Amino acid sequence: MTGMGRQDRDLWASARTLTDLGELTARWIEGDLASQPGYCGPSDIEDPALVPLLARLNRAGFVTTGSQIGESGPGYDGAHWQQRAAVEGFAVPAFAARIIAGLDGRSGLLVIAHAPAELPRWRYRYDKAVTVTRRDGCDYTRFGVQLPRRHIRSGVTGYGICYRDAVTALYSAWQVTVIDPGWGRPDLLWPVLAGAVTPAGEPS
Repeated sequence: MTGMGRQDRDLWASARTLTDLGELTARWIEGDLASQPGYCGPSDIEDPALVPLLARLNRAGFVTTGSQIGESGPGYDGAHWQQRAAVEGFAVPAFAARIIAGLDGRSGLLVIAHAPAELPRWRYRYDKAVTVTRRDGCDYTRFGVQLPRRHIRSGVTGYGICYRDAVTALYSAWQVTVIDPGWGRPDLLWPVLAGAVTPAGEPS
């Protein structure tokens, strides 16, 4: 992949399982790796305080592919931007079940879950996607789109540089998105997710 150093490429190419992908993604988020598949550059987490939690999520069985904080105000271009706090990625079945059962509705959060049995071959599915960013009141980005096999196995947009077993593991994973429906709210999603990956009796 153009733009990815040899050392990083070799590490990603050796990944065989979702656990391997989660560990490498955590290291990328922490700044230990310079690139990840589909994004040849350093991690750009908007709030550095979220780095430990996002790394824990990846090591707990939730390979994150995107996240953003909740905020509202003028942006880099002078326009008014609004964001819903959100995170999405690939989850092992046990983690997906825990998120779906424990967070949807009762926590005030929205959970979008795509089962692996429904994985499309070619087309992206937007029927469950939710707008998470607005610019001057106009929809700008959405989370919750179901990625097809062709995206996942691509060497440009997906994980095609990884071992075939890792790509197969992604085919078998749930695609899960968790969104705070409140615009600009920074302090609901992340504490709830921290509780979801913290064993009972340990500080979150």
